[in-house]
Amino acid sequence: MKYFSYVWRNMRRNRLRTCLTIGSIAISLFLMMIMLSFLSVNQNVSESLKGYNRIIAMSSQGFATAVPIRFVNEVAQMPEVVAASPLSWYGGKYQEEVMPFAQFGIYPDKILQIWDELELPDDQKNAFASDPSGCVIGFKMAAERNIKIGDSMPLKGTIYPFDLNLTVRGIYKSPPDRDGRMLMFNWNLLEEGLKQEFQGRQAGNAGTVFAKIKPGGDLAAFCRKVDAATINSDTPTRTQTEDAFVAQFAELWGDMRTMISAVGLAVVVSLVFVSGNAMAMALRERTTEIAVLKAIGFTNGKILGMVLTESILVALMGGIVGALGCKLLFDVFDVSPYTAGALPFFFIPWQTALLGLGSSLMIGLVSGLFPAVAAARLGVIQGLRKVV
Repeated sequence: MKYFSYVWRNMRRNRLRTCLTIGSIAISLFLMMIMLSFLSVNQNVSESLKGYNRIIAMSSQGFATAVPIRFVNEVAQMPEVVAASPLSWYGGKYQEEVMPFAQFGIYPDKILQIWDELELPDDQKNAFASDPSGCVIGFKMAAERNIKIGDSMPLKGTIYPFDLNLTVRGIYKSPPDRDGRMLMFNWNLLEEGLKQEFQGRQAGNAGTVFAKIKPGGDLAAFCRKVDAATINSDTPTRTQTEDAFVAQFAELWGDMRTMISAVGLAVVVSLVFVSGNAMAMALRERTTEIAVLKAIGFTNGKILGMVLTESILVALMGGIVGALGCKLLFDVFDVSPYTAGALPFFFIPWQTALLGLGSSLMIGLVSGLFPAVAAARLGVIQGLRKVV
């Protein structure tokens, strides 16, 4: 700290070069934070779901095949289960919007026992349960579309050949890492539409089964129990914990994880060269000054330390602006409405932001190391003779 004012003055000698170096580091780390967060958000959400003791049972043949609704009741009667509900995707279109959002047919009296982190006032719960055509929507959807309780919510069928005319009876609040744009309606409404359109041929399907298990239970053993109960039926199931269900979507990225990691590494290496070049140019301009400092008693270690401190400070400023600035921006600005439904929420996890900040420190250290060593080894006579 004794020589900090001198280091700070050196950083401001060529302000344009320093600002351009900070800017290049900041912009590169900003983009790297976004890429890495596409991977880490899924992992963060998966980890956060482990304490909720929830399972999802779907057909072993995938989403294209629905499990029968009777299976929901069979799961609900198991002693380990707190509550169970169908989770049937509708996929309707709201007005002229082209961006999809989650729409599920559920049991109104069970779903909030399962999704117990969603907050809905008791009067809205009762209104939803008592209205066959009622629905509940997320607070983000309500704010973005200026929808209030009591407003109509017409959905035009795209997957199913019938429309739903719903009325908003509740607006739930959710944690930041949950979907705040989901719509839930009574599963019976979907069942009635299927019976009318197909004379009952496609009715009686639950889509998937969503259930909450009592605390302390062995979720893996329960999943095996559920699958064993259906193994000889027409619709054998594949049951997994909710966090495993969410984590499987990360597998869709395939080699994208490796590619993003490789791009991130390439960004760091390129920034080392950019920052190193800036430091080398700065020290070349100060060759005579460094020789004078040595002549008046500055040791090689002090010269080395001051140069490294300057390099690390420049890179750290870029890291603060790029990594922490990226986190702050996405904490304030919600980008998910512009992702065509691909991301119901998006944020920069702290571990990703801190990784970016740590990368900036490493960039500063590595990029400043060789110029610092060269400055420390510079001879007094050699430095005084050099003409810049």
